[in-house]
Amino acid sequence: MKTQHCLSAVVTACLVLGGIAACGGGNDSSAGNGGPKNVRMTWFGVTNWHYQIGDLGILLDGAVGYPARDPNPAMVTRVHDALKLKGDVDVVLLGHLHGDHSVDTPEWAKQTGAQYYGSKAACAEAVTYGISGDKCTSLYGGEKVQLNEHVAMRVVRWVHSIGCGLLQNGGGIETFGYLFTVKTPDKTLTWYVTDSGAGGRDLTTDQIDTDGVNRGAPLTNLAKAVRDANIDGFEVWQGGPESRVVNQARTVIPAFGVKTFMPHHYGARGGFNITQGLHYPYSEDEMPELKKFLASNNVPQLYSTNYFDAYVYDSTGIRADGNAEVKAAMGLPANGIGPGPQGTNPRAGDMECPGD
Repeated sequence: MKTQHCLSAVVTACLVLGGIAACGGGNDSSAGNGGPKNVRMTWFGVTNWHYQIGDLGILLDGAVGYPARDPNPAMVTRVHDALKLKGDVDVVLLGHLHGDHSVDTPEWAKQTGAQYYGSKAACAEAVTYGISGDKCTSLYGGEKVQLNEHVAMRVVRWVHSIGCGLLQNGGGIETFGYLFTVKTPDKTLTWYVTDSGAGGRDLTTDQIDTDGVNRGAPLTNLAKAVRDANIDGFEVWQGGPESRVVNQARTVIPAFGVKTFMPHHYGARGGFNITQGLHYPYSEDEMPELKKFLASNNVPQLYSTNYFDAYVYDSTGIRADGNAEVKAAMGLPANGIGPGPQGTNPRAGDMECPGD
């Protein structure tokens, strides 16, 4: 299979990238003439997502252990083999360079041969690791990437989270969100995923980088991506939870008509072992202001209780989906927590800022 990638916001030509393999067996999102039927989403820790859309497989971040200073090729292979039971990896994305997100990402690009999208610094790191320069696309923000005739991705220059009461006006870690649109026979599916993000004024303040370049306000950047996609908003938001996520929610949810919030970026504090299962749970009660806001807006929270929990998103909405075969390949139970013990979040009681 060949997949076209078009960077229409900054590059007018389309580049046809060959050698992208079709997915493995077991996936029910296969595309016919009318396009894929659905998106199958698998969460496997921190902000690691695998999206299978027909024959197209997309991976975000892909950290397989933390703390870690170097990639773990053996564990990447094991996770990749497990994911191949339901799909494959044709595209690799990175939200930002950070130890709990990006250490293993170059290894994913190397093993899969997938096109890798990340910051200029991430691509420089990948080339040093042995990835061919033409296999890593440096992002600026504002790009449209046409992954195939049914699936488009728009890159949103976002902002990394910081402490309570602070304002980050550029100079931080380059952070990107990704807005996806998928044309199915019944409707266009829409979701936005970020692997970090501040709130409050950071979302509405132009971010000036260290070279004096204005990267735009994150919320404005997201609105531009939505308009470019010719949609009113997006149904699913995968973001947080970090300090200030309630501020993000108060801004993002009403502005873009979010129908389902899928919190991620949890379970990594204190380190994690992907074969032992989620070592502390996500608790709505640790973020009471967020819980109250979402309930008042009739936006449910849909979140994982263990690594490799999976979901199907189609024209009827998004719902949990069994993933027993993939979990078994990773030594995890078909349902519930384990096999390792589960404790409490080291940040419990510090998930929302004073005044939230």
